[in-house]
Amino acid sequence: MPNRLDSMLSKGAGMVKGVKARLEGLTGVFKTLAEQHGEVTAMLKRLQSKPEKKAELWPEIRRELLSHERGEVREVYPVLRQHVQTRALAEHHDQEAAEMERLIERLDTATADDWRSLFDQLTDAVIHHANEEENNIFPKAQEAIGDKAAKELEPRFLAAQKQVMATA
Repeated sequence: MPNRLDSMLSKGAGMVKGVKARLEGLTGVFKTLAEQHGEVTAMLKRLQSKPEKKAELWPEIRRELLSHERGEVREVYPVLRQHVQTRALAEHHDQEAAEMERLIERLDTATADDWRSLFDQLTDAVIHHANEEENNIFPKAQEAIGDKAAKELEPRFLAAQKQVMATA
């Protein structure tokens, strides 16, 4: 469990991402997803700079990443598959999400010698994935499904995420 400072840094980064997303016209689930990207990216970078915090930060990072991606796969991306302009983006997302899950599985069983290299790969993959979603996928998705659907999708995503988090 992250300490108070780590939690505050993570939440602050999430709030900044949420404000940026809102200024760029993202609402509902897309704003929430951007906020979560900010939070987990802050935790990833914190662990990169302070590897001695692995025991305290890695379980939370792992839980957040798995619940976020699985929640997206269950609730958000099936909706995007229904629209021609976002169908290919949904397929691409699922490929990247599967790769991140494989990296997490490898980290779970990695030796101390391999862990840092795999963690750096995961961090790079998450940052790339988040930037791609926020700059490419989410704006197109927001346009395709509209503000009302984006807002209605948010509680469904959060419920799926909560369900996954209980088992991750």
